Parts: sequence; structure tokens; C-alpha cells
Amino acid sequence: MKFTLFATNIPVDQVLPVGRAADQCGWHAMALPDCVFHPAEVTGDYPYSEDGLRHWDPEIPFVDPYIAIPALAAVTENLHFYTAVLKAVLRQPLLLAKALGTAEAMFPGRIALGVGTSWMLEEFKWLDEDMPARGSRLDEIMEIIRRCLSPGWAEFHGKHYDFDRLIMSPVPARPVPIYVGGHAPPALRRAATLGDGWIAAFAEPDDLRRTIPHLMELRAAGPRASQPFEIIACTMDPPDRERVALLEDLGVTGIAVRPYPEDADGIHAKCDAIRRYADEVVTKA
Repeated sequence: MKFTLFATNIPVDQVLPVGRAADQCGWHAMALPDCVFHPAEVTGDYPYSEDGLRHWDPEIPFVDPYIAIPALAAVTENLHFYTAVLKAVLRQPLLLAKALGTAEAMFPGRIALGVGTSWMLEEFKWLDEDMPARGSRLDEIMEIIRRCLSPGWAEFHGKHYDFDRLIMSPVPARPVPIYVGGHAPPALRRAATLGDGWIAAFAEPDDLRRTIPHLMELRAAGPRASQPFEIIACTMDPPDRERVALLEDLGVTGIAVRPYPEDADGIHAKCDAIRRYADEVVTKA
């Protein structure tokens, strides 16, 4: 089992110390969430809360992941990094590919990308992006990233994006893994057939017991059946060793967890919780 520090609710001046603490005590990776801005009024319900409301204060800082990730990689030795998840459909894919490829080239084998479609109308409206087509656009974005971060010339002529032959350099020495978040049928299809893994948001064992076999059936019938496939379960409640064993039996290969409480105040409280969970669970699993 691979353990990821799910780095939420972290003030900007604590991001690097938290990453160093996780690196020093045996965590495998650090996952950064993504939020470009917080509208005062939101159209639509947040999909991962019972009441449809956002469960965080609008002033909580969300650092830009692909600015923070290289900074974190520079001050750590072994920690891996990915996004959980990046709203890729709000970004221009060539610019996203450039940032991702540069980070992986500078820190080989330590960078990945977790993607999602976003649910908030205001983000698409104010960033001038097409919301109704976000699913098919994400499919194309994933393909563009893979083509541009491969050796040689790349071109793409899709429904939403179109460009002629180009070379993007530097090219990473390995393909950058792309994990897909989301629980709707199109997201599961995308993860199984186009991705390198699935990120489950706050999924309970009963949900995973139903979903993982379905994912593996889709994977086996898809074009990437021979490639490795990760299943990462995100949770805010740190699972004990017994629950970790249960998740592993269900087919989960990684757990992304925030080991400190939401109201943890100060860097010392967070780092103590990170080290304590590593001692009690991460290094024992």
C-alpha cells in the first residue's frame, strides 16, 4: 500500500515544511488539491457533500499545484507528487503539458497528474471554457499531454483542440502517469480506458466493493489493459491498520489521507500528526 499525504488546509508558509516532514518519515507521495478561485455565489451543488455545500472556508489557501510541486520536489528527496485533482478542463492543454513535462524532467519519476472535470459553472464562465463539453474535452486533453510528452513530433486534430506538428522539449524520460477522479459513469470509463489509475473521493468500502470490479472489467476490455492501474482512495479520516488491510483486500493500491484535523493550528501540530501516523500505520502496513 502506498500512502499519500492529502495536503489540504495548509497555509502557504507551511507547505514546504509539511512536505519535508512527510518525506523524512516514509510517506510515498503528497497530493495537492486544486481551486483557482472561490465565487461568492455558486451555481450548482458540490458533489461530495450531503447538503451540496462547499465544506471549506473560501479564504483557505489553495496554492497553484504546478508551482508548488516543483518547489516541494526541490526540498525533498524521495517524495512523489500528484494533484487530487487538477481541474484540467480549465487549462489550455499545451500549457499544462509544458508545466507537467518540465516538472517531470527536472524531478524524474516523481511527478504525476490527477485530473477531473470540475462542477462549478462560474469557473467555466469566467475562464471562458466550455462546460457542457468538459468530459470530451478532458479525453482530448489527456491524449494531447501524452502525445506532447513523447519523443518526436506531435500533432492533434480533435473536436475541441487542433494543432499541427510541434515538438515540446524537454521530454520526460518516462510517460507521466495520469490518474482520473470522479464517480460518475463517464469518469469511471475515462479512468479505466484512458488513465493510469482512479482517484476515489471519500469512497466508503461498500462503494469500493461495487465500483472496483466494474473498473477492472472496463480496464480489461480497454486499450490500456496491459498497463499498470492504480486505485487511490482519498479520505479525511485516517484509516487504522485494520481498515487499511480491508481497503487493500478490496483492490485499493494507495490511500491519500489528511492525518491532522481540519482545525489543526500551526506547523508543529501538522508535522507531529504526519509523523505519528507514519509511525503507527504508514511504516507498518
